[in-house]
Amino acid sequence: MSDPAGTQVDRPARGEVVHGWATVPNAITLARLVVFVPLVVWLVLGTDARLAATVALVVFGATDWVDGFLARRTHTVSDVGIWLDPVADRLGILIILVTMTVAGLVPWWVLALIVVTDVVVLLAGLRFRSRIERMRASWAGKVRTALIMVAMPAALLGDAAIPGAGAFTLVGLVAFGAGAVLHVLAGAGYVLRLAGRLEADPDARTAIF
Repeated sequence: MSDPAGTQVDRPARGEVVHGWATVPNAITLARLVVFVPLVVWLVLGTDARLAATVALVVFGATDWVDGFLARRTHTVSDVGIWLDPVADRLGILIILVTMTVAGLVPWWVLALIVVTDVVVLLAGLRFRSRIERMRASWAGKVRTALIMVAMPAALLGDAAIPGAGAFTLVGLVAFGAGAVLHVLAGAGYVLRLAGRLEADPDARTAIF
């Protein structure tokens, strides 16, 4: 493709991985981690603005979809973004969960299950790091993430002075419980695939766990 002056402009081909970090999707990913996570932490621990915290949390979750969509749409999937996006997701969610647990909005056992599972997965990743590139998210992992992203704003709304707050609290507890159980199952499946005990073919259909 050429620009108006006739100069050839190289664009990444569909499916091609861009090298480097200077892309719009990566900027959105960084903003998710360094802007919205601290904002949610401050709103939860430093204020009583539960509705504002909920909005910030929803934006945090939405940017996870936006950066991936833009990367695929503009063919700017980068080698940096491939690892930065999941790191920003896991670290951001963990920080927010710790914050909400300290604020009394999340049961301690939920946080404990998630942290212990993440530590085991991290150790397995270090042990079998040569196989990490072959790993793909399982259905349990995807549903787990969706449940936790529903549970966190529900818990915040349950602590807000709004009608139906009790219903939001119940939804949050149920979603947190189911999400924590699926987190353990997804983590176990991930470790087993890393260790070669389960199929880890990137071309195979998405694993259940």
